[in-house]
Amino acid sequence: MAVDFPEELVKKVEPVRILILDVDGVMTDGSISYSDDGTEIKSFNVKDGHGIKLLKRCGIDCAVITSRSSAALVRRCGELGITHVYQGSLRKLEAYEDLLKRTGLDPLETAYVGDDLVDLPVLRRVGFSVAVNDAVEEVKQRVDYVTRASGGRGAVREVVEVVLRIKGRWQDVMEPYEG
Repeated sequence: MAVDFPEELVKKVEPVRILILDVDGVMTDGSISYSDDGTEIKSFNVKDGHGIKLLKRCGIDCAVITSRSSAALVRRCGELGITHVYQGSLRKLEAYEDLLKRTGLDPLETAYVGDDLVDLPVLRRVGFSVAVNDAVEEVKQRVDYVTRASGGRGAVREVVEVVLRIKGRWQDVMEPYEG
């Protein structure tokens, strides 16, 4: 990934202290599967998960706001140490405002990754807005950054790398692996 970023992007990313993620279509590829007993099954990308752990290791928090509810998401967020989890949030902006209140963060310190129309109210409010590559066109036209990767296929990891590189923290996460 290139290390040079446009100055406008750098200005939006530098203040970020929390990365907020949609789930279906961002953390997953948007597919929903059911087992024979009706249990919902979601597939999460391991590289995205490792990226979230790297982000948290650098002191940048992570949150989830999704309009659906899923036991699989609760488990995945637990594995990744994501404690700000808003499920069943049909009005995502209300969940976002609650998150700001609970964390004391300013909107300029927040980033959001979305893929569909329901994400637009939050994408318009955050300091750094991101759409995954396979997001609907109306969302891609209104964000600061569009990933090269599709949702559930490394898009979250890509955003994490952009944030950590711009903040000068990428080398910090690389050190344990360069030994």
